[in-house]
Order: sequence, then structure tokens, then C-alpha cells
Amino acid sequence: MKKPSAYFPFYGNDFFEAVAGYSDGIAIRYLRALWHYWNHTGCNGLPDDDEYLRRICACDQSDWVRTKGILFDNRYNFRLEQGVWHQPRCRHEYQKSREIFEERSRRGSAAAKKRWEAHA
Repeated sequence: MKKPSAYFPFYGNDFFEAVAGYSDGIAIRYLRALWHYWNHTGCNGLPDDDEYLRRICACDQSDWVRTKGILFDNRYNFRLEQGVWHQPRCRHEYQKSREIFEERSRRGSAAAKKRWEAHA
């Protein structure tokens, strides 16, 4: 099944509120994790694997323990559910995006069929 395009809704106020008080490094690592979650896993979860998570966040090993404690905290950011990390808001937005994508695809197919039948 096709997936939504590279469209990724960004709610600036919510994002910057979530990272307020942290360094810009934490903010970009959070954004990288969100993007990977959206684009590479279809919001099906990030594996509970420290090395994998550290690499998608582009985080130095020396900063990883602190970074993981902030971004993968089971409260405000990513939450561990059935062995994989999820970000509830991002997952919800992805599902909405899929529904919109599928509806537009259905409408486009119906319109193309109608045009085809009109010219046949």
C-alpha cells in the first residue's frame, strides 16, 4: 500500500514547548527521531535498541544517556509500548495523513475512470 508523501505536519508551538529549556542539540535530535519514526517506520515504532536510537538521533555516545532520558522518557516524548517506542501525537497525525492520502487517491482514481469512460 502506498504511504503519505514526505509531508510531515510541524506544530511549531508544540515542538518548541516540548524542547524548551534544552539545548538546540536536543531539539534537532528529537526532530530527527520524529522524522525517522514518521518516514521510515510509518509510525509503527522505533526499536528499543540504544545503538539504533542513538544513530537516528545522530548523538555522540558521551551525550546518549542524557539525550535518551529526555527524548525516550515514557511521559512527554516517546513512550515504550509493546517493546517499541511510539510518539502518540506523531502516530495520530500519521494516521490522519494516511486517511487524507487514501481519500485523495480514491477521488483521483474515480475522476480518472470517469474521464476515461467519457472518452471511450
